[in-house]
Amino acid sequence: MNVEYSCLMPTVYDYCKSLGGDAAFFGYVLATFSVVRMIFFIPIGKWADTRPFREVFASTALVGFVGCVLYGAAGALGSKWYMLLGRALTGLGACNTTLSRTYVSKCVEADQFTKILGVQMTLDLFGVMIGPALIAGIHQIDVDIGWFHFNEQTAPGYIMAVLQLFMFFMFLFNFVEPPPQKRRVSIRRRSLETTTGLDEAGQAKEAASWRTIARVMFTGGGWYCILTVFTINFNLCALETVATPLMEDNFGWEALQNSSFFAGCALVGVAGMITGMKLGGRFHGTRPMSLGFVSMITAFIIWFIWCAGYSLPKAPFLIGSACCVYGLCVLTPANSSYFTKIVEYQGGAQGVFGGIWSVAMSFGKSVGPVVAGHALDQINEHDSSNLIIFLTCIPVLGLNALLFPCLWQYTKKIDDQVRQLQEERERSESSSAAAAADASTSLLEDYANKPEKIEEGWEGEKGKVVRFTK
Repeated sequence: MNVEYSCLMPTVYDYCKSLGGDAAFFGYVLATFSVVRMIFFIPIGKWADTRPFREVFASTALVGFVGCVLYGAAGALGSKWYMLLGRALTGLGACNTTLSRTYVSKCVEADQFTKILGVQMTLDLFGVMIGPALIAGIHQIDVDIGWFHFNEQTAPGYIMAVLQLFMFFMFLFNFVEPPPQKRRVSIRRRSLETTTGLDEAGQAKEAASWRTIARVMFTGGGWYCILTVFTINFNLCALETVATPLMEDNFGWEALQNSSFFAGCALVGVAGMITGMKLGGRFHGTRPMSLGFVSMITAFIIWFIWCAGYSLPKAPFLIGSACCVYGLCVLTPANSSYFTKIVEYQGGAQGVFGGIWSVAMSFGKSVGPVVAGHALDQINEHDSSNLIIFLTCIPVLGLNALLFPCLWQYTKKIDDQVRQLQEERERSESSSAAAAADASTSLLEDYANKPEKIEEGWEGEKGKVVRFTK
């Protein structure tokens, strides 16, 4: 999906204009993908909680294949609505992205989740960096064979269609389900069996209940993580939406230069991810999040001072973009790690809460392009200054920054809870091991006191090895 992103973002604006779409429609095309994902994330998460991952992954990959073909064929069909429908179906297929997070959470311990998630995000950004190479390779290609048109505008659809079909067969024939022993159950959920008598099905139902959702969101502080992931994706997608039109209009850049801009953002994002994971391993979780917010606020200060007029200086815009992307990528792993810990130690179902997380993420990705698209329309139709673009993002970032002190309280509570429950688990495992050893010793002593039960041919009390029969 990230390969598609790095090919699509530099060209989708021109593709949309060639089919008669304006800047607002361009925003809707970008938002539709995320809106559809947002609607189907939780149903897909519940499907994955009850059915094999192979089934869900393969089905969504097939839907994504159809959507990518429609997006590529929109130019030949001559309608912007096929482009919109293609992005909608691709968004439905991309619902499987939430399953990768859930799959990892079922296969690793909570303290390893951040590391694995960081590797996954780094691979995501690596996919973004492949885009410029693909754009450079297809920049001069323009092939028309009947209804099939292959050029730099339709290529993101057709390239991703091939990749989606490849993934469909890989999921169908080469996917490995998480082994049963790796499917972790939180201490709180394990205790339900002894305190309430709930069986496994009852525990799973309780983990997805409204009571558990309220406990995770309000007692554990999950609401702040959800607000933060919304802020991250709102600002990121707003920047993605305005970047290509602004650079084309002010710098005279074309698809290749635009693609290089997104590749540069990906490199900065990798640096941000590495910083976030390094700081997260050495300091309290609020340190990397503080750095992320400071970097984002610095970006907006730069934009307001140098880029809010009618012209757009190149250096301040690029520096501000780098600061914004760096801050977002520092924030992401720390925020995701804390949310996973909250869900784990409050006894929530990872599939359901992974869906809630993904809904917030998709909501940010949906609202950001729509707001930014309408801001671009104001600039194009009413000759407004660039200030309107940056004003649209300030309320969301400001709310998140103002509520940041709440995070200090919740992270301390989470850390204390993690430490307490880990100690409880260690005591429980020690008690179980001691009880098993005592039972074994008692059994051996019982048989040792009954020599008539020893099989003939073996030395009784004098022998070092004794075989007993019931």
